[in-house]
Amino acid sequence: MPILQIIKDLIGKEDIDWGDSSTTFARETHTGGSINMHYIDAEVIPSTGLGGYIGDHLHVQNTDSLTTATTFGINSGGNSLVLSSSGLTASRTITFPNTSNQALIGATDLVSTAASKGATLVGVEDSGSYFSGANVEAITQELGSDVSTLQTETHNRGMKNGFIMAYSSTTAITIGGGMWAHTGTTNRHVYLSSQITFTLGPGGSNASSTALGANQIHYIYLDDSAIVAAATSLLTASEFLNSTTAPDAYSHSKVGWYSTNDRCIGAVLTNASNEVLSFAVFGSHFYRYASPVTEYTTAAAATTYTALDIASSVPRFCTRARLRITSVSAGTVLYFDTSSTATTPECATFSTANTPEMADVPLTAAQLSYYYASAGNNIDVDTSGYYMDEL
Repeated sequence: MPILQIIKDLIGKEDIDWGDSSTTFARETHTGGSINMHYIDAEVIPSTGLGGYIGDHLHVQNTDSLTTATTFGINSGGNSLVLSSSGLTASRTITFPNTSNQALIGATDLVSTAASKGATLVGVEDSGSYFSGANVEAITQELGSDVSTLQTETHNRGMKNGFIMAYSSTTAITIGGGMWAHTGTTNRHVYLSSQITFTLGPGGSNASSTALGANQIHYIYLDDSAIVAAATSLLTASEFLNSTTAPDAYSHSKVGWYSTNDRCIGAVLTNASNEVLSFAVFGSHFYRYASPVTEYTTAAAATTYTALDIASSVPRFCTRARLRITSVSAGTVLYFDTSSTATTPECATFSTANTPEMADVPLTAAQLSYYYASAGNNIDVDTSGYYMDEL
């Protein structure tokens, strides 16, 4: 038999069969006999048993740059990780961090307010080394603590700027923008960002206000209870209050004039018709009445120190007033002091008879001024205005 025929016959035999590798099949030998051979199962070829060659070449690399699937999952048999594009409104590129310990953070974690989420995951550059924390949450807490400290520290107590009052009508005043430290139920810096109109009396801006009466001093306060109820530092007219109750003695601990927890910001005077007496403010300290208030009707002046009580026309926190004085005789000299025994340097000389003269006089804490005249000539004394002490 020719050699080529023998080769042809052998090739035609089943040298390899595929199937279950746990079974065998009979293979005919070239001498006409047979031997049993195991099936080779293509699905269970162990690459390690074949030197790794087959295992290295069974996988064909997918060369697609993208996939049409909207999700891709890892570890589907356990706690899986799923990448999803279902919420995207445009194509996005995720760049993996180039460090060994940087975790990827999702949008859900970034907006969370739970512990170890949200702001704790966002770092802050602090080149000036002002903070001990390194993330937004830690630094926010530090800032909150600093603000709380500033609200209670001594050097901020008593701070005031603005709140200048002005006459508006017979029942109302305006209060200008400003900021004052208020030491009350809570300590806070309250402010106005614009001028407001405050209407006095219980039917006005604040139902807790006192009704206007005749010839009364009404003190204007920051209403502590209203500020607490409003729970905001930005004031409205409702957080101010008018009352005939004078503030307590000056509080050195709160650094201001208070009635309990209400801080006084000024005062107004009413006339005989239960109306707010018109006034004007010059600078931030001098309040001048449009109609001077009579304190001493035409009568002979005292020639020894005598108390001149003007507490009915100037507020408790005033220690200097401007008086308009008229003498019926030229050459009369009046002397003023806060003591009935002191020799005072403050005096006013009336060079012309029956001509009003202005004099700024000192007052005691009870709004008294002691005076005497060089002669017992008739005089008239009116309060023209007052200087406001530190509130």
